[in-house]
Amino acid sequence: MKTILNTEIPTDVRGILYLCILKKTSIEVIKQRMYVNAGNALDAYANIPNPESQLVIGKDYEELIANLEALHKNMKDAKWIEELHNCI
Repeated sequence: MKTILNTEIPTDVRGILYLCILKKTSIEVIKQRMYVNAGNALDAYANIPNPESQLVIGKDYEELIANLEALHKNMKDAKWIEELHNCI
């Protein structure tokens, strides 16, 4: 599995933070960070003043990948993008 920015995900990663720009009909990942500790990923997400950024965590690699696949699907969904605009 690879990230949106086409980076292979090491099996010890438990959190991925996408720094994003929300556009009218899409969301663009401009940077990413990977964390071996999900708590550190959550802490980084909570302290970034960028509400359109996205976070995926998992208790193990399999859960992380399942959650990442769901996020990738959502990021292509026009209704999800619209809801994100409404939340921000």
